[in-house]
Amino acid sequence: MKRFLLILPLLALVLSCGRQAPAPVPVPDSIDDNLYRFGVNTSPYEYFCTEETPVPAGYKPFYISHYGRHGSRSNWDFGYAAVLEKYAAAKEAGLLTEEGEKAFQQMQTIYELHNGMNGRLTPLGAQEHRQIAGRLFARYPKLFSGSPRVRAVSSVVPRCIVSMAAFTGELLSRNPKLDMSWDTGEKIMRYCSSDDPEAMRPGAYAIIQEHARSHAMDSVSFVQKVFTDEAAAREAVGGSIAKLMEGTLSFAVIAGSFEQDQTLIDLFNVEDIKHHMRNTSLNLYLRQCNSADFGDIRMAAPGVQELLEDVITKADAAIATGEYVADLRFGHDYQLLAISSRMGVKGVGERLSKEEAVEWPGWLYTPFAGNLQLVFYKNAAGNILVKCFINERETTLLGLPDGPYYAWDDVKKAWLGE
Repeated sequence: MKRFLLILPLLALVLSCGRQAPAPVPVPDSIDDNLYRFGVNTSPYEYFCTEETPVPAGYKPFYISHYGRHGSRSNWDFGYAAVLEKYAAAKEAGLLTEEGEKAFQQMQTIYELHNGMNGRLTPLGAQEHRQIAGRLFARYPKLFSGSPRVRAVSSVVPRCIVSMAAFTGELLSRNPKLDMSWDTGEKIMRYCSSDDPEAMRPGAYAIIQEHARSHAMDSVSFVQKVFTDEAAAREAVGGSIAKLMEGTLSFAVIAGSFEQDQTLIDLFNVEDIKHHMRNTSLNLYLRQCNSADFGDIRMAAPGVQELLEDVITKADAAIATGEYVADLRFGHDYQLLAISSRMGVKGVGERLSKEEAVEWPGWLYTPFAGNLQLVFYKNAAGNILVKCFINERETTLLGLPDGPYYAWDDVKKAWLGE
């Protein structure tokens, strides 16, 4: 059975990090050891056990504010059947190599699993959220002990609701006494999801398209891997090889969500893969993050401001009343990037130029099930500290000294521009 190649290593990490003294794992600096990352925001979640700075003496965690992107999903079908028809014609003509046959079979599998449902959470997507929730519970067992109140809200989109169900279901399996509530709706949608403003799109798309045109995929290598006879193949598929490559790439970029092996990815040379990665990273940073070109517009979007206010308001209420120990929000990659940028999360909030954004390692920050967690601590004197995690990795906030533990009042002032 074809399986997503990272499942076993990931499970090993989950098991090792569930022990009391997990061994830190270096965060990778390239996609070379895992080409599934090339999709950036279509890459399955990876968990890295990283070192955590000890909590200052006398402080204990009491509240968690969480925003999580939905888990691995199907993609949008913009012509799967047409691509498969071309491969079927080549197969009928006896023009597929052994590698081409394997690729065709895998695309058929993905098409069947897609089942006509765009953006549907896959079993891997639900598993990602269960694992994240399990690690959160294991990290803060006292916070989730007894029958504390936990509030979960979601985007109205089904993949987010199912992700919320998987996450909270795991928490409840660990402690059935949790007082859990769930909600979704249009008012919640306003702060669980937001798009880049229309006014910035023409300028952003012009830059993205210019970069996309700067590279031509290696069709010679592709044809040699897939077809036995290039001339006959061109006639059989009834169109350009470049368009067939684009269609094949649309399957390859989502193969990991369906736990398929690298058969489709390996049809492309590494430079083709990395160009797609860079163009996707550029697209995401320009349109969703604090880019030099469009950051001011994106950060001022109403949905971003509403989410920031929701985080602050609910945290202040938790500090004042202790009614909830966790607020869990489930939404989308655009909002995760935008709020992380707005908060100044290191790695996402930098003021990058378009040239720098091309090299931004987006796969580290916006995979499926990507998440932002704010953990609040207090001491006997009532002083409040907060620490930020991006994809379960401890990080710092730009422009604030003495991290990763910050005085909550200082963080609020920075976020509100006071």
